Amino acid sequence: MEWNRKRAGCGWFPTPDLAATAHRVLLAAVLLASSIHAQLVNPGFESNGGSLSEWTTFNNVIPNVIASTTSPRSGAACAKTFGGYNGNPNWSGFFQNVPASGGQFWQAQAYFRHNSGDSLVGTSNRVLIKIEFYRVPNGSYGSADMLLETQVEALSASSPLDSWNIGAHSATAPAGTVETRLVFVFEQRSNAGGAAFVDDVTFVPTDPPPDPTWELIWNDEFDGASIDGTKWRVEDLHLNKNNELQYYAPDEVYVSGGDLTLRSRRRSYWGYDNAGSWRHFDYTSGLVETRDRFATTFGRIEVRAKLPSTRGLWPAHWMLPDSRQWPPEIDIMELLGHEPTRVYMTHHWGTWPQVQSDGGSYSGPDFSADFHTFAIEWSPTRIDWKVDGLLRFSSTSNIPREPFYIILNTAVGGDWPGNPDGTTVFPQYHRIDYVRVYAPADPGTPVANLVDSTAGTAVADGVIAPGEYATSLQGINAGLQDRIGRTSTVFVDSAADGRLNIAFQSTTAWSAAAAYGVVTYVDSQAGGYASTYGLADIAARARRLASGKGLSTSQRSDLYFAAGFRADYAVVFEPNYVTVFRLDAVSHEAINGAALGAALDMLGGTEVRYRLDDGSQGGRIRECELRLAQIGVAPGGSFRFVCTMLNGDTAFRANEFVGVASGNTWDAVNPGASPTALKPGDYAMFTSVAATPCGAACGIPGASGDLDGDCDVDLDDLTRLLGHFGEASGAIHEQGDADWDGDVDLVDLTALLAVFGNTCP
Repeated sequence: MEWNRKRAGCGWFPTPDLAATAHRVLLAAVLLASSIHAQLVNPGFESNGGSLSEWTTFNNVIPNVIASTTSPRSGAACAKTFGGYNGNPNWSGFFQNVPASGGQFWQAQAYFRHNSGDSLVGTSNRVLIKIEFYRVPNGSYGSADMLLETQVEALSASSPLDSWNIGAHSATAPAGTVETRLVFVFEQRSNAGGAAFVDDVTFVPTDPPPDPTWELIWNDEFDGASIDGTKWRVEDLHLNKNNELQYYAPDEVYVSGGDLTLRSRRRSYWGYDNAGSWRHFDYTSGLVETRDRFATTFGRIEVRAKLPSTRGLWPAHWMLPDSRQWPPEIDIMELLGHEPTRVYMTHHWGTWPQVQSDGGSYSGPDFSADFHTFAIEWSPTRIDWKVDGLLRFSSTSNIPREPFYIILNTAVGGDWPGNPDGTTVFPQYHRIDYVRVYAPADPGTPVANLVDSTAGTAVADGVIAPGEYATSLQGINAGLQDRIGRTSTVFVDSAADGRLNIAFQSTTAWSAAAAYGVVTYVDSQAGGYASTYGLADIAARARRLASGKGLSTSQRSDLYFAAGFRADYAVVFEPNYVTVFRLDAVSHEAINGAALGAALDMLGGTEVRYRLDDGSQGGRIRECELRLAQIGVAPGGSFRFVCTMLNGDTAFRANEFVGVASGNTWDAVNPGASPTALKPGDYAMFTSVAATPCGAACGIPGASGDLDGDCDVDLDDLTRLLGHFGEASGAIHEQGDADWDGDVDLVDLTALLAVFGNTCP
């Protein structure tokens, strides 16, 4: 849905674009269960006391495809099939048809056996499970009616005798599917004997297995009783963009039966139009958007929906930039109600009024007859549009590299679809099963891969001695005072006892009164945050720095990490404090921290230290010591990280980054309070030194029972552990934290007891 604007006296107002209305196909990437909840009939062959009722047999010449009471797995009957002795090879069996639609992922399961005395042993006979898809009901096998045929072997001569063995098969329905067929085939070769039994069949549409190349970062399945206001804004406004006729009314948006529904009606309705005038409207419809709730840069955005169709309707799934500057625009899917078998896909760029577009269309099934999945897969250099998992259009022209939010709506009338007429049918329903957003599971090759293989360790004393740190790297820009820029150095080091040291040697000293801080974001675990967009903790300056926010809710400089980088922790360096946070959308968890030069950390221990040089470097060196466990890492483990500089009061982000490569739009200009999107590979990887001072005999994978470092596991180690048992935050290895996760619990005790009495080599 193209948004064209012109400058008006009091702001920006939508205006029609009579020439171009971009078309786009939003097409499906992952194939999901449909609203059809079809069930097999007589799946256990028990009907009428044992029969193949509702199943269709083929090559049943003897008869050799029958119901049997021989050793059923459950109930009183099962199915029995054997060869027809009328060809080499020949095929016999039975099948059942079930309604289906394109994009569904179908899973079949059944139990199979062959028995002594009539087995498949010594033969080449076998039983196959087949799943077939047809474009018409009761389609003819092998003809143009068939869209796809898939099969797996379920039983053969090598299968165990006299026991039930499970067999399974799955397949995805191609576009245009209206029916699927589950088939059990007995393949007989050389007229060999042997019979097979089948029982307890299931055949259902279900979610496909997770695609390992993608990681879900945001979704709404619409399983509740009402729309989630933390995810969606329900519009109550005219919002005319291309001379549409509708008023977007909140009562046209509702959740029911696992679907979000946007209803479109012809009715008398009063509301304010774009010019602020109170007037009458003849049509109402629904629009929801994630503006100010969620935005994303790159990844896969998919919507599974059943679209409305009638003349004058214009359903769309599309995206606009979080910056509110148009263009660009990405249209995942648009459909004109009088053409229900065609979807359009487009993206727009340029400067108004010189707006350019690249798009295409796909003609397929009737998208108003059933649910289909529409998706884009968006990278810095390319957008692919997919429908029901199949690629339908691609563009490499002027790909946007900024965050976008999602819009779902149905317009009524307008320049492109035309207005409703005497053939138009109301009400119409735009049903959305789910919206899912994924990031690539692989964040790309890091700009630096730092590996600590040294036995020594750094000391947080404000001095960086030659050879003290194992690894170091520099920033890419000369930013604000170049604290972490290209003439500054960031040092990283670890120790086998679980310590981590991070130091900054800056071009200029840090002002103690400044609101600027350096944030090191750490990705060490599964999950986490793909950006700081959803982080809302602004209770204190350190928390604002971690959240990328300022004092005012309107001040934000959201950082969109490299696609696939999911931040779990933030180590926040302020001029006078360092704090380690586990990130949370609402309130970050403060793991530990320390004041500059303090003898004790915020928990009263010595786990975290923060030191400034004594003046010999002009206050340009800052060192922090913490525990790997405080960022979710065990000795020998790895974590991704990226450092950036931010003003915790104004949310001004300087263009200083450590762990990123050049080639970003902000390389020469400070991003200020605008969002910043990193590229794939924009992060550094650090691998800490392993904790194996005494050899493997003192440890199990991921843990070491030698707490006192004397190369054996004895009562001294057990006493240490029991003396600190139950400590939940900040525990160290020497206190009993065998697995270096920051606490002393049953996992640590179990690990120690598993190697108790061992002497390390």
